[in-house]
Amino acid sequence: MKITLFFCLVVMYSFPYYIVGQEETSILRNIHSNYPGLEKVQRALDEKDQKSAKTAFLNYFQQKENLYIKVSAEDTQKLKKEFLQDAERSLATADEISNRYFLFRYPWDMEKTNIPFQFKKEIDWEANPFGDPEWTFMLNRHRYWQDLGKAYLLTGKEKYAKTFIKQVTHWITNNPISEKTKQSSWRRIEAGIRTENWIKSYEYFKGSKHITPEFLQMFLNSLAQHAEYLNEDFSKFSQTSNWGVLEFQGLFQIALFIPEFKQAETWRKNAIKNLARTAKYQILEDGTQWEQSPMYHNEVFHSFLNVVLLSQRKAIELPKIITKKTRAMAFANIAWQKPNYHQPLLGDSDDTDLRDLLTTAGIVFMNPTIKSRAFPEADYENEFLFDKQIKTASKNLEGQVPDFLSVFHENSGDLYSRSSWEEDAFYSSLHLKRLGGGHAHDDLLHFSLFAFGRDYLIDPGRFTYLDNKWRQYFKDSRSHNTLAVDGKPNSMYATAWSNVFDAKEEGVFTRTEKDFDYAEAINTAYMRLEDPVIIQRRMLYLKPDVWLLVDSFEAGKNHTYSQFFNFPNKKVIVGNNSVTTSYEEKNLVIQSLKPVNISLQDAWFSSEYNLKKESLKAEFSIEKEGFGSFISLLYFPERSIVSFKKIPVYNRQDKLLLDEEAEALKLSFPDKEYTLLVAHDASDELTHFFYVEGEALLGKVVLVEINDNTRKVIVLKP
Repeated sequence: MKITLFFCLVVMYSFPYYIVGQEETSILRNIHSNYPGLEKVQRALDEKDQKSAKTAFLNYFQQKENLYIKVSAEDTQKLKKEFLQDAERSLATADEISNRYFLFRYPWDMEKTNIPFQFKKEIDWEANPFGDPEWTFMLNRHRYWQDLGKAYLLTGKEKYAKTFIKQVTHWITNNPISEKTKQSSWRRIEAGIRTENWIKSYEYFKGSKHITPEFLQMFLNSLAQHAEYLNEDFSKFSQTSNWGVLEFQGLFQIALFIPEFKQAETWRKNAIKNLARTAKYQILEDGTQWEQSPMYHNEVFHSFLNVVLLSQRKAIELPKIITKKTRAMAFANIAWQKPNYHQPLLGDSDDTDLRDLLTTAGIVFMNPTIKSRAFPEADYENEFLFDKQIKTASKNLEGQVPDFLSVFHENSGDLYSRSSWEEDAFYSSLHLKRLGGGHAHDDLLHFSLFAFGRDYLIDPGRFTYLDNKWRQYFKDSRSHNTLAVDGKPNSMYATAWSNVFDAKEEGVFTRTEKDFDYAEAINTAYMRLEDPVIIQRRMLYLKPDVWLLVDSFEAGKNHTYSQFFNFPNKKVIVGNNSVTTSYEEKNLVIQSLKPVNISLQDAWFSSEYNLKKESLKAEFSIEKEGFGSFISLLYFPERSIVSFKKIPVYNRQDKLLLDEEAEALKLSFPDKEYTLLVAHDASDELTHFFYVEGEALLGKVVLVEINDNTRKVIVLKP
């Protein structure tokens, strides 16, 4: 009965050629009879000796060159010596998986877990023990089988091969593709992701005595079924979502892993064609993946890296757009990489080290700039991926520090500022555009700050994808370092993946120079109110370690205006019209240069999926009728001795201007002095001259620097 049902399900869903366990649909009927190296297989088939043909095919498959894995048992001593902790972790994970114990903790796991789960008997591949379907998806991506393979390589113990064979067999037998499983174990994204894990895992075990002709047939049949499934559709959603890249990099890998199949060339051509299309649609000219999440940018980047790497190994010519956009994605990672080498938590992202991916990219492209932001030598994962010759060439390649510091990603709208490429650099980011899809957060005008090897002002992270209060909390603009009117969020939440109203930007402008960066943008979100409010953020970064935020609000009636600052922990205290971090040293001061109400509120910080911890956020607020503004100075008093004051601004008729017209402030350091003029409303002036301390200044935003009695006027915004 079960076999009949299985047969019907497979036929129903269009995979008649790859029914596991059916003799009449043997993979040997679907290979090229004249494929080089298969002469013994063909002779056995001609003699109608199926058993010998299968044995010959197994021997052929065991001897063929690996697609991915380039180490052997001879390398085990080096691996154990140079990567002791990593090797021990692989062994521990392999033993856990052998005992059906699952904890998803790989650095690039899209949905990590912190609570283990163990199946008492057989694995239920549809299980959802914690009420989050992401757990089920992670279970069916099979990344952990790679550690079974590494454990087999490191120890030579056949128990790991037996576990791999048992679990693969169990998964294939118990997961017929159906409309139901297409929502869980057979989602297209899972099908694409696990092809890499299956292929890599198999390559560790292929010499095991437990790999039988029957297992190989079942395994390859299932991979072929994956290929047919992936190849059958390329929806508009896939074309414009990270899903499409993950799906068709999977199809590309299968085509190269089993080129002996008659359908492989079609799979390969379709995969390349569709991947080129996703590269065109999804990767913006600044190198960022459009969904505004570094986490998913890098899942896509990893997939494209696989495609470029394998095309190099197989001498396959790719469309130039794939290689070009993959390289651009590497440089986008460099641009936003924090001084501790991690990606920012923009959108749905985790606080993950970028060096392993950039190490792969540095080797694939043999690029000295990429190498400078990666590991100096192949790390543990890359050790398995490349042969000795390539690893030596990469090791001998001298890294070259990027020839840029601050970068504005014009398409995605993010300004990344830094003082240097050293680990002790000062770093900030400002999010100036609302562009991304479901993985983006309500973070327009969000500002973050990193220094001295730690986060000071943070994006709160993501924590969960479940449609509940926590999803809403971590996406909310008030959980970011943004602005608010009357306590309302910028955007209006609808579901875990959508809003009923999205904040939008206007007037984005940036300027990056050696000694300073400047940026501004308008948020039109509160134009939706009965009394519309328009808000604008201006940010000036005086390198290396001082920032000014000038935030203005224009309305007709009375409103409460708020400025939020989110911290990664509770080490924050309220001072004199300011808040200060309370570490033992190297503390950040956020000083308001105008009177504000300050409150510290309980908050949450999630550095990775399924993990959150208590923190604090500060709210600066004022209640004003019509115009209101904040001027906030951010600095580290242990490094910068600075005094500050607000100074009056006059027009050409010597009339003292109101704050709603123009504001100016002076910052005095031991060796220099700055004056910043911001014109909020210059509409009545044919020429925008303003007088500050007796000097005429022309422009909407002007910076005056006095250094060694030399006065320099810089028009930041004409």
